Amino acid sequence: MTNLYKIGSSSNIEEIPEHQFSNETNDFESFIMQNQSLLGKVALINHQITIPNGKRIDAWGVDVVDLNPIIVELKNVKTGVDVISQILPYYNFVKTNPDTLKYQATQDKEFLKKLSNLGYSIQKLEMGLEKEPKVLIVAPSFDNELLDLINFLTFDVELVEISRFKLVSGEYLVTVDKPSTMGTQQSKVRVMEDWDWNKYETIGHASHSKVEIAKDIKRQIDAIIEKERLNLTPIFRKLYIPYQFGRNNILWIDINYTSLETGGVVVWFYIENEPNLKKEGIEIEHSSEKWFKDYNQFGITFDRIVDLSPLTSLIKGSYAYMTGTKV
Repeated sequence: MTNLYKIGSSSNIEEIPEHQFSNETNDFESFIMQNQSLLGKVALINHQITIPNGKRIDAWGVDVVDLNPIIVELKNVKTGVDVISQILPYYNFVKTNPDTLKYQATQDKEFLKKLSNLGYSIQKLEMGLEKEPKVLIVAPSFDNELLDLINFLTFDVELVEISRFKLVSGEYLVTVDKPSTMGTQQSKVRVMEDWDWNKYETIGHASHSKVEIAKDIKRQIDAIIEKERLNLTPIFRKLYIPYQFGRNNILWIDINYTSLETGGVVVWFYIENEPNLKKEGIEIEHSSEKWFKDYNQFGITFDRIVDLSPLTSLIKGSYAYMTGTKV
């Protein structure tokens, strides 16, 4: 349990009481729907979705980076391994019924506006919603047994701890933590999954020249990561390659953001503040750059093979920002 304290000018200590969520469907669910950014880079589209067995998914939406489906399970009390059997029907339903989420997503005007501001088209959204769903289990805390089990599941599950504290003024302080045993372990080697360079061209329809640029970008980033001893694992996904720490993307190579035939390859970073490449001495040849303030997401587009060694500081900065590790 997290304790918060207010320390006054005369060093007197006042504990700020936790304002627990009274129930899941009203208090906790409403709070999350109104404050979605607490869950990370997600956009929730609907909540209390009834599936064929009569059970209800608390909320669902998409990851606004990968555009894959997100399932949210909310618990207002400490949660253990029993939650796994509860989320399995939700996962299976979303995985086998992508058209249901596609319809709801494309009918949500507010969501489509957010998608457009991020530079994504409806076509890319529909492609993303064909991907494997990700499950977020949100609770004040989790049993150690669940923390140990989560890394052995065959589908993507992330735990999010959220606690709320109420000030005298009526405002709230909120703590958010993402516990994981993988953060203290060496990442498992998962270099190739369903996609590879050949599939990017044959199935993904990316041009040969674009794939060659992406290949060289990955080669150079891999060398930087090895030299700097960063605990990151590259994983081949559908038209993008994320570098992950545990289950979290730190940076990624995006083949699909621009035109598959004539566009460049984007390297995306999560970073605290928008970098000024020139001021920071990052002299690198590139065709464009993009900053999404709401998501702390910075992208650099390359339309040819260039020396990426100037990106070392940006890669280390992204790693430090996302993992809390000094490098």
